[in-house]
Formats: sequence, structure tokens, C-alpha cells
Amino acid sequence: MGTPVKNPERPGEPRPKLEFPPISSRTPDVREKAESAIRSFSIVLGGPLYEFLLRHGVVRFALPNVFRRIAALVALTWLPLLLLSLKDGLAFGGRVQVPLLYDFAIYGRFLLALPLLVLAEVVIDPAIRQAVAEFVEAHFVKDEELPKFEGVLVKMQQLRDSWIPEAIILVLAFFPVFLYQRGFTVAASSWHTTNGHLSAAGWWFAAFSTPVVRFICYRWLFRYFVWTALLRRISGLNLALMPTHPDHAAGLNFLALAQKRFGILFCSFGCMFAGGVANRMAFEGASVNSLRFLIAGFIVLSLILGLVPLLMLAPKLSKVRRKGLVEYGRLANSYTESFDRKWVRGVEGSSEELLGTGDIQSLADMGNSFALVDAMTIAPITKRLVLQLTAQAALPLIPVIVLGTPTPELVHAIIKMLA
Repeated sequence: MGTPVKNPERPGEPRPKLEFPPISSRTPDVREKAESAIRSFSIVLGGPLYEFLLRHGVVRFALPNVFRRIAALVALTWLPLLLLSLKDGLAFGGRVQVPLLYDFAIYGRFLLALPLLVLAEVVIDPAIRQAVAEFVEAHFVKDEELPKFEGVLVKMQQLRDSWIPEAIILVLAFFPVFLYQRGFTVAASSWHTTNGHLSAAGWWFAAFSTPVVRFICYRWLFRYFVWTALLRRISGLNLALMPTHPDHAAGLNFLALAQKRFGILFCSFGCMFAGGVANRMAFEGASVNSLRFLIAGFIVLSLILGLVPLLMLAPKLSKVRRKGLVEYGRLANSYTESFDRKWVRGVEGSSEELLGTGDIQSLADMGNSFALVDAMTIAPITKRLVLQLTAQAALPLIPVIVLGTPTPELVHAIIKMLA
């Protein structure tokens, strides 16, 4: 549990604000370890590849040079495809049915999705670090649970830094090179092949460009698994959760704010998916109507995946809600019984006037408290979070759907919506 975290603090990056209550039973050593683990926790800054890039100055601690890395990746993945296709006359013209510059999947994958996957690092990481700090700052982690909380963070860091997951990801990303298939492109002749063989651009696409994007996607999925596992382990701690918290999630709604940041990942996946859909509509004659179940399935699957980490807290919040209903129900029963004996049956023989007494307000407050417990959700999932994740996954598909819908049908749909 005292294992030092691999990453030092990032210079130039604001630290999460931590306020520990002055409790004599908590030793300075425990506080120091917890603060260090929280400040240095990250699901992004770590792993063998990150350490390699860090040693060679490609990245810095403050998550940095994002645009330089985006430019470098685009230059290594998309630019060679363009240059090689131009050399072979496959970038435009009628030599093949789908020249490179007409291939929507290429734009979606390398010019939209890839930059978003890199940009996601600076969008997601600060929110995750602040959410982790909030567990301690808001005193959800009890004093006696603080060493366990620090141990959970260290274990997640160790999982993130393990070489085994990245080695597996590397194999999964590059192994299909030896079993090359055209993937989600088109059934027509394209810039990939000439005379039944891979073109020079096709070889670069198969051997380098696609594996690089695939590696980054798989690595993000692994990071997403680490975040999910972290919440699952935290839910196993003895947290100080209040069922009457007005956010209807025992105070954990701040996790929904952090989860919103992952919408950029689903938007990037949507760009790749939209490129493939556009190709099928443009070159295979598919219609929006024929692809509606595929499109809806992608959006629904993205939403489900976007909510999975928060569902890890469902057992804990469900238990808090059940316990709250019992305890507040018992308290409400005791109070209403006393109220009934005093004001309805007059058993206690009170001479106090009902008008102006605080008993009525207390009864109302008791009802409001019980209503808060009853309205508590079993996961910190808000309507705004659901709408945002859905919108971000669907956003890249909107232009494809609009352009693929016949004008009369589109006009009719707009008029129907406005009517």
C-alpha cells in the first residue's frame, strides 16, 4: 500500500484541492501517502509506451504538445497514403471506383477520430483526477478507510503501468496485418488495390496507419477499463454516503460530471463509424432506411458503454437507499405517532395552540427528508449525462444522415417537427 506511484507530479498542472479534517487519530504519514497518491493519480499518464515517449522527450508531464502530436500522427498515417496514392494515380480520377480523396472512411478515421483520441487525454484526465480528489475532499472516504483508498489508487496505477496489457494491445493492433482484410470500407474497387494486389498506399494503410489507430483505440478502452475498475473498488470501501443528499445520488453526482468527458471518445468512434456508413451509402447504394438499425445500434451501444462505470456503484447506492428507507421510515413513524398523540388524539393533553407551532413544519421537513431518500437513484446517472453521451455519439452521423436522405423526405421531416 505504500508503494510509490510511478509518475511524479506534473509541473504546470493545477493540483486537486485537498482539505483533510484535523483528526488526531490520523497520522501525518497516512495523510502524506493519501495526498501523494491522489495528486499523482492518472489513467492517462502511464504505461510502457508513455514512459518510452517521456524518456525521449516526445511527451512531457503536463500533457502537453497535443497539437504537435496530432500533427505528427496525421503526418505518419494519412499523409503517406495521400502521397503514395498521388504517385500511383489513385488519389482521384477514374482509375478506381473509390479514389483516396473520395473515401469518407479515411477522413473519419485519420483526420477526425485520430485527433480526437489524442485530444481526449487533456479533456478526460483533469476531470478524473479531480473526481478522485473529491472523494476525500468531501469526506466520503472515512478516516479509517483512507489507507485503503490510497491502496486502491496505487493498485490501479500499477495496473495502468503494467507491460502485459500494452503488449496484448500491441499484438491485437498489428496482428491483423498478417491477415489483412479491407475492413469496413466498400465492396467496390478502391485505392487499396490495383490488379488484385495491394497498392503501395494499401500496404502502408494495412501495415502502419490502421494498426496505429487501432492501438490508440484499444489503449483507450484499456484506460476505460481501469476507470471502471477503480470505481468498482472504491464502491467496496466503507464510504460516508448520505441518502438524503439533494443530488439524489447520496452526494456522488460529481462522478456524472467526470463521466461526461468520456463523450469525446464516443464522438471519435462515431467519426470512424460515420465514415464507413457514408461509404456504403455513396458507393454501395445503401439507404439511410436500410442502415437505420445499424446506426441505432451503434448509438445505443455507445450509451450503454458510457454508463457502465457509474453502474459499478449501483450495489453500494442501492444498499444506502434501502438502509435509508428503513431508518428514515422508522424515524418518521416515531415522529408522526407522537404528532398524532399530541395534536389529533390529545393524549398528551397539551394546552399549546396548533397555530404557529413548529410541529407542523417539522412534520413537513420529515416528509421532505423521506421523499429525498425515496427519490434516490441507485447510480449517479443524470438525464443530462444520458443526453450528452447520446448526442456526442450521434453527432458525426448527423451530416451523413442529412446528406443521405432524399430532399423531399428531409423537408417533410423538418416540417413535421416544426408543426
